[in-house]
Amino acid sequence: MKKLTFLLCTIFVLVSCQATDRTSFRQMTEEELIAYNSTVELGDNVYCFDDVRTGSFIRKKHCLTLQEIVNQVNDNSHTLGVLNYGGPSAFRGVGVGID
Repeated sequence: MKKLTFLLCTIFVLVSCQATDRTSFRQMTEEELIAYNSTVELGDNVYCFDDVRTGSFIRKKHCLTLQEIVNQVNDNSHTLGVLNYGGPSAFRGVGVGID
């Protein structure tokens, strides 16, 4: 009985790993990505690029939609703007002499 339960749990885990709704864009060829991008709206177009880290020869492929890329650029520019020009501080208005 324990073997049967273990076997069923193992099969369930393996099947659940394979049953994902999201397409694996990292495994697609460039031609497959082009074909996919021609079927979706502009914001849902997928772009893949290799990330090379400093000090490592291991390349990691990242795939993002155009909307995700735009959101990351906006988030990064907002963060840089806050660092460069200041922004709402957690300490502003707390205590004497802090503005």
